[in-house]
Amino acid sequence: MMNSIQPSADSQPLDATLLSNWVELLYRCIAYRGLDADELFHQAGVDESMRGADQRIQASKVKHLWELAAERSGDDAFGLTAAEVAYPVMFDSLSVAMSSSATLLEALQRFIRLRRIIDSQCVNTLEEVEGGYKFGWSNADGCESQIGAEAFVAAMITLCRWGSGPAFSPEWVSLCHEETESAQRYRRFFNAPVEFQANENALLLSEEALMRPLMTANKELALSSEKLSREHLAQIEKTGVVSLVHHKLVEFLPQRNFTEEILAEEIGMSLRSMQRRLLEEGTSYETLLQSVRKEAALQLLQKDALSIADIAQQLGFSSASNFGRAFKRWTGRSPASFR
Repeated sequence: MMNSIQPSADSQPLDATLLSNWVELLYRCIAYRGLDADELFHQAGVDESMRGADQRIQASKVKHLWELAAERSGDDAFGLTAAEVAYPVMFDSLSVAMSSSATLLEALQRFIRLRRIIDSQCVNTLEEVEGGYKFGWSNADGCESQIGAEAFVAAMITLCRWGSGPAFSPEWVSLCHEETESAQRYRRFFNAPVEFQANENALLLSEEALMRPLMTANKELALSSEKLSREHLAQIEKTGVVSLVHHKLVEFLPQRNFTEEILAEEIGMSLRSMQRRLLEEGTSYETLLQSVRKEAALQLLQKDALSIADIAQQLGFSSASNFGRAFKRWTGRSPASFR
């Protein structure tokens, strides 16, 4: 009987975001190749402090960063660098759950179920076929780059070799992109035949290799780590857009040069999608902006060192009088009488 394991069809799709641990892996790849990681992060508009910060980051920015790093390195197989710098918790608790599984098959099945923790848009499949199991990867909307996708696969192969032994290899690999001068590097890394310009990105894993017990197996650790991963995923999926927008407004308010469009981009959504989702949750961007301004105003007015004009400027008002009218609308009092 042929079986295909895919992400649950009834799960709500997440916005195009990545686990920030993935950004840490990218930083290590860049530094390993002797490039200025901080400068490239700045150029791509990615906050270096996001590395491993247990946050979500906009996928399109990370895609741009992978492409910048590959271009700067001059290496058309830059993604394979991930195998050199992979680390045990690169996928957070999901890495631990996979490494502690009884077999590689069990590890990959866990990965398929919880994959959205790492990347909310990439689609992975594990399908039983003649000769073993085919592991495939593609992207729903192009948010991940070819380089980033290959880095992910290289990291996965490394994780498998840690648990199963250095001789672990797929039976064959197929890649959609054209063959380049680095073709032999791909074949050496995978230790398997590699077909380029194929119809799909996939690799075949033998049943014998997948059923072999892992050296790192630990049933209790696997179950507890999977539980943590499920809780993490549930938290991601229930986090509403209202919470995301509110958080970004608090972050952006002191900058005074942000727009609704910029904020939508920062949370990985189009402006129209963000507006629709906010409406579905019973609010709007303007309502949230005024709420955040009010919260900030109440705090700032307790600081005697700041004039009302200074506070108005910090909150993004064009004048102290406009701030005064807004504050009276919020509280029924003027800023001066509140102070």
